[in-house]
Amino acid sequence: MLNIKQPWLLGLGVATWALLSLLLLAKFEQQRYGVFDPSGQLAQLQSRPYTPEAGATVLIAVIDPACGCARAARAHLQQLQQQQPGLQLQEMTPAQWRQHGPALPATPVVLWYQQQQLRYAGPLAQGPLCASSSDLLLPLLQGKQRLAGVWLNSETVACRCLS
Repeated sequence: MLNIKQPWLLGLGVATWALLSLLLLAKFEQQRYGVFDPSGQLAQLQSRPYTPEAGATVLIAVIDPACGCARAARAHLQQLQQQQPGLQLQEMTPAQWRQHGPALPATPVVLWYQQQQLRYAGPLAQGPLCASSSDLLLPLLQGKQRLAGVWLNSETVACRCLS
C-alpha cells in the first residue's frame, strides 16, 4: 500500500500527467483539424480545371482512405445524396485525382461542378467532425446560397488530413 506523506507530490504527479495528456491530444488533433488550405493550393484548380464527363451537376469527393476524417466524410456524402437525389457523385483517392488535376492541399475535399464549371472546392463541413449539421455545400446545392463566382474555400477550419 502506498503511503504518501507529502500530498503535494501526488498533486504534482497528477497535474504533470494531465498536462502531458493534453499536449499529446492537442498534437494529435492538430494533424486532423485546422485551416483546410493554409498555403492556398486550391487556387491552382482554376488554372487547370478538371472537366467531368458526366451530367450537369457533379460532386467529386477526393478522400484518402487512410485519413481519420474519411469515415465521417463518406457518411456525410451519403446523407447529401439522400437530400439531393439527382446529384452525381464520384469518389476518388488522391492518387486517382492526380491523374486529372493538380495536387490538393488536404483530404477529404469536394469539388462541385455545375454545367462543367467549377463552383466550389474545399471541405464538406466546418468543424472537427465533418458533420452534416455544419454542411457548407448543401445550401449551395439547394440554391439557398448563391455564389458570385468560384468559391475556393481555403480558410475554413475543418477536419482534414494534409497532403
